[in-house]
Amino acid sequence: MKTSSKGIALIKSFEGCRLRAYRDSVGVLTIGYGHTGDVREGQVISQGFAEELLKADLTRFERNVTRYTPFEMNQNQFDALVSFAFNCGAGNLKKLVSGRNKDQVARKILEYNKAGGRVLAGLTRRRQAERALFLSGGNRTLKNGSRGDDVKELQRILTKEGFPCGAADGIFGKATKKAVIEYQNREGLVADGIVGEKTWKALGK
Repeated sequence: MKTSSKGIALIKSFEGCRLRAYRDSVGVLTIGYGHTGDVREGQVISQGFAEELLKADLTRFERNVTRYTPFEMNQNQFDALVSFAFNCGAGNLKKLVSGRNKDQVARKILEYNKAGGRVLAGLTRRRQAERALFLSGGNRTLKNGSRGDDVKELQRILTKEGFPCGAADGIFGKATKKAVIEYQNREGLVADGIVGEKTWKALGK
């Protein structure tokens, strides 16, 4: 799964973009959109390079979220955790999600609002925004011909429920539609092969 445009916008809104190296609230050299690790005192970069750094950082934290999160995620949940990891690091992400379900993560995330032992208003706002995104509906209506990560998630859930639809390839084809209709029949839903709000809810999403 990749961070959506909504998730990237959230990260950018809190990180801001500074093209000259600076020290953050705990003294770490930072540049661009919150990039750290290989920053030199006095370094100046272009906007284009800042975007490249952001892309590379996102890829790293996306891998962390995929690796450490023990539950299935919709796009909004994934985006929220990528934003959290981007800000708090992979170690804190692992602590946040290990051994917890979605409801527990949504409560726990608000506690990560300190830097240097002090509660910071900016971090409090960011955690609140990430929690709101995490708890918001992130599943779109799916039907024959749909493609993407939501379809992969649907296919994995259907298979677990006993309605195999082939490989979780992210393509909503005939096999997936057939599995959806069979599932909808079992649940007493309108068996139209379209995955909307009621079907997602029955699936536990």
